[in-house]
Order: sequence, then structure tokens, then C-alpha cells
Amino acid sequence: MGGGEDLGRALKGDRERVPAGAPEKSGPPEAPEWRGQAHHFLKALVAESLRGVGIVDPQGVIRYANAACRTIYGWEAEELVGRHFRELYADPQALNRMLARARLTGRVDRWPISARTRGGGTVPVAVSLIRVYDEGHQLLGSLALIHDQRKPQKLVHQLQEQEVDLIRLNRRLELANLELERASRLKDEFLANTTHELRTPLNAILGYLRLVLDGVYEGPEEAREFLSNAHQSARSLLNLINELLDSARIEAGKVEVSLDEVEVAQVFAEVKKLSLVQAQEKNLRLTLQPPRGEARVRADAGKLQQVLLNLVANAIKFTPAGEVRVRARSFAARGYVRFEVADTGVGIPPELQPRLFQKFVQGDGSSTRRYGGTGLGLAICRNLVEFMGGQIWLRSPGAGQGTTVYFTLPHLAPAVSRRPAAHLYWRRLEDRERGLQVQGEEDGPVVLVVEDEPQIVAVMTRVLRKHGFRTAYAVTADDGLEGARRLQPGLITIDMGLPARPRSALRSGLDLYLALQKDPGAAGIPVLLVTGHDPPLTPDHSGVGELPPTLTKPFRARELLQKVTDLLPPLNKKT
Repeated sequence: MGGGEDLGRALKGDRERVPAGAPEKSGPPEAPEWRGQAHHFLKALVAESLRGVGIVDPQGVIRYANAACRTIYGWEAEELVGRHFRELYADPQALNRMLARARLTGRVDRWPISARTRGGGTVPVAVSLIRVYDEGHQLLGSLALIHDQRKPQKLVHQLQEQEVDLIRLNRRLELANLELERASRLKDEFLANTTHELRTPLNAILGYLRLVLDGVYEGPEEAREFLSNAHQSARSLLNLINELLDSARIEAGKVEVSLDEVEVAQVFAEVKKLSLVQAQEKNLRLTLQPPRGEARVRADAGKLQQVLLNLVANAIKFTPAGEVRVRARSFAARGYVRFEVADTGVGIPPELQPRLFQKFVQGDGSSTRRYGGTGLGLAICRNLVEFMGGQIWLRSPGAGQGTTVYFTLPHLAPAVSRRPAAHLYWRRLEDRERGLQVQGEEDGPVVLVVEDEPQIVAVMTRVLRKHGFRTAYAVTADDGLEGARRLQPGLITIDMGLPARPRSALRSGLDLYLALQKDPGAAGIPVLLVTGHDPPLTPDHSGVGELPPTLTKPFRARELLQKVTDLLPPLNKKT
């Protein structure tokens, strides 16, 4: 049990104390082995107590909690250890009065107060608190006994709710097993399909070259046509191989993303130059419309171009007639630029749309056979966009009605563009560690800000510290999870679009949110999503379930404070 060894050391002590003036002991001497083993009995007594028992150090950090605390607070004993005790009570004023009485008299008995539960609710409790000192009257900490004041029927209801939670968990495990089976089937189909896709252009190349080498053609024009067909097949084969290699590099965590400021119009010009011939071969109209005026994004220029080329090629492949339109719109106030690749092609049935960004998935088997491909293109695009701190999704009214793919990347304001290194500070280890150093008043609850824009980090942390909170920050989702485990904050704010380093396990704010729900050391910490997107999740994320509270960019200081204090009231609000 969490903190059990600390409890043993605290209860055992180094020597027996005898109050001044106490009479000398009479009778047989106490057996030395009993003096040495008594702490084991005390430890068992505390562990099996039906009342909550906790030990808090002089700084207010919980060092021990017994199993009964779970019934009151909803956290396991191990999860409570390391938290600040103030995070567990919903009435700061009543808590301060109780602490003042304890400092004055050395203890309080059955002080009525409301405890805050893991799910954000409250439980009526009565706290008995004893301050413990050493021989030099230095405070060692406090021992707390927490009496649950709920009526018995409420406790029965809580146990029933826990049973329902277990049933839901079992159902989620069953669904996860079904998903694993589906993924295995998709991989088998992918291997069979990829073998076919690789052999088809290779056979065409060999066939056309053999015709030319054997002189089986009528004049130079037909020979040139055979060579052109072989060249097209070779280009198709190269694209397939590149997709396979890109997917393997992403899977192995070997994709390097170098974020810098990128001018959108320049990337559009390159994409048009490389895609125009492909569109003209199918008699399709290709238009590219960059944002009005100068628009810069934080991205890897090569990876951004690769995403756009993949999406445009996909749109051309699935569009028998009509046009492909590419445009970008700047939403500077919300902090992003949105890219759109729209076509008038075959469209996608609604029930298939949420799965298309998964590996090995295309519209359906018939689409795969008719149009070719490995089913990796959209999955690669999604990975690259998320590596750069963006989101990607698609919409289609249905079969035969065309498709539009959207993705976003962080917008760079002119002030940031003049300081190109400012947004790359998170790459250095020493800067990441500096971000996880808690700042602010000693007794304030900790808020972990997970955000990649330095200006927003500065504004949020200053506003929160001014109003009695302590703050730390992280810039990537992986660092945010590490900060949650290490700091055990009272609240985490998560920006939905976060950059990712190579080999990152988590690549977005959504990844971090889902990881927090599953992590034993961080589950239950309240979360506030911060996003410039409305709605905050894209359609392919519709299976995530209930979202935590959301704060939409741009936001004002009072809106931030209102959201935070709804989830975690400050201790000493300043004016």
C-alpha cells in the first residue's frame, strides 16, 4: 500500500519516550522483541481501519493514506501519496479555520468539512487532526483521521456505482479486443493488396520494355508510347515504395520534423508545379488559392509539401471528372491556418469516414481494386500533420458527392516571425526541465499548462499565479504526461494542437487527454481543453466519448479564471 513503509518508520520511532514526572515502570520488563515489532501491529491496525487515515508532511504533501481513503475520495491510496492535501477539500475557508485551530491547540477533533472526490463531487466528512513534533519541538507532520459522514444508503449507492464502472470497463476491454481482431484482418488484407499493387506496375514496366527491346512496335511513335507507359508505371511503383518507407519510418519513430516558419504561398506554388501535369492528364481543373496577404505557419516545409502533394494526388486519383481545389484560410485570432483540399470525385459513405485515417484503410475493397494504392496515404498525412502540431479531418456528403480534407497548422504572428528561434525552445532538455519547475505561492494548488506558444504560456501562467495558483508548463504531449506524473497537479490545461519530437508516443492534445484517463498515476486529475477549433474535436475523433470542459481561443483572462476556478478554486484570490 502506498506510503506503508513511511508509516512504519513514523510509527516505529528510534526510542521510547517517557513523559517528565511519570512513575517508573514496575513489574516484569518488556520483552525487547515486542518493542521491536510493535510497529507492525500498529501498521496493520491503521491499514484495516474503516476510517480514512493519512499522514501529511510539514509542507502539506500526503505521505501515507490507508485503503479506507478510497471510499471517501475515490483515489487509490497510492494515487493520494504525493498530492497536496488542499486539493482534497472543497471549502478553502473552512479548511483554513481548521488549520488555524490545529496550530493553536495542537489538534482538532471531528471538524466538519466537505471533501472533494476524484470525480469532482463532494462528500461530507469530519476530520480529526493531530500535529506531531519531535523532541526538539520541530514539526514532523500531521496525522489525520477522516470520518465519512454520509448516510449508509449513500455508501451503498457508491458501491453500486463502482460496480457499474467495472461493468463499463469490462465492456471497453471487449471492444478493444474486437478492434485488435479488426486491425489484424486489415493487416492481412494490406499485405495481400500491397503484393498485388507492387507486382502490377512492375509487370507493366517489364512488359513494355520487353516490347521495345524485341522491336515489337510499329514506328518510333509507338515505341515512345511504350516507354512513356513504362515510365508512368515506374513512377507509380516509386510512389508505392515511398509510402511503405514513410509508414515504416513513422512506425519506428525515425521521422525527423524540423519546425520553422513557412510561407504558405511558396509551398502552394511548388505543389501546383508538381501536380498540374497529373491533373491535366485526367482533364481535371486544378486551382490553388493561398491566404490573402502574407501567411506563415510553424511547420516543416518539406513535410507540409508532402502532405499537400499526397492529398492532391489522392483527390485526382478519386475524381473521374471535374476539379480539385486547394486553398488555405488564416484564423490568426484562433492561432491556426486551415488548409482545404476539395474534389468533385467519388465521395465517401458517412459510415466509412471515421476510419480512413487509420493505416491500411481505403473506402472499401472495391475502391482498392479499382483505384489502387496501399491505404497508407491518409494515415501518413495524419501522422505528419500531428507531428507539426496540427489536426486533420475530412467531410463528404456521401458516395458520388466529392470529398474535402481539412487540416490545420499553428499560425505564426509577424512578431514571432521576426524571432524564428522563439518557438523551438522546447527541443532542449534543459528548457523542458525548466518548464516543469513549479512557480508561485507555496500553498497554491498546481496548474500544469500544456501549450506550445510561448506568448500564451506566459499569459496563462502569469494570470494564474496572480490569483493564488502555482504553475508549471510543458510544450509536448509526452512532456505533459511526464509533468502530470511527476507534479500531480490539481488541474491540467491542454492545448489540442501540440508539436511532437521523433519517437513520440503521444502527438496531440487529444492523445495526452486519453493517456491521462488510462494512466494510474494521473487518472482523475481534472482537465481543461484549450483550442482554437470549434468544435474542439474533428469528426474522426467522434468515438472519444464525453469531453472535459473546453476553453476556446482567443480567450480573456476572466474566462480562463472562471474555467479554472470552476474545476479548482484558488486558495487566496488576489485583486
